[in-house]
Amino acid sequence: MLLSCSIYSQEEKENEEKNQENTRETTQMVYICNSMSSKRYHYKKDCSGLKNCRDSIVKISLKKAKYSFGRTICGFETHRESSSSRDN
Repeated sequence: MLLSCSIYSQEEKENEEKNQENTRETTQMVYICNSMSSKRYHYKKDCSGLKNCRDSIVKISLKKAKYSFGRTICGFETHRESSSSRDN
């Protein structure tokens, strides 16, 4: 019986972590270059990765950047995403 409680607690913990990640992606705002050729999102508007943007820079949710626009994290900012995941 104790074993099943431990497993249930682990499942609850995993579900809670997924919920927290989903909430973070929905509320975290990022910047993207509003260009068809752009592939990255950025946490800071003054990120070096946005310097070559010839279009407008748009602030959107992390979730929208990832799932609606298919963007991935800018190489200049990968260390920030890694450290914020560890902080939570």
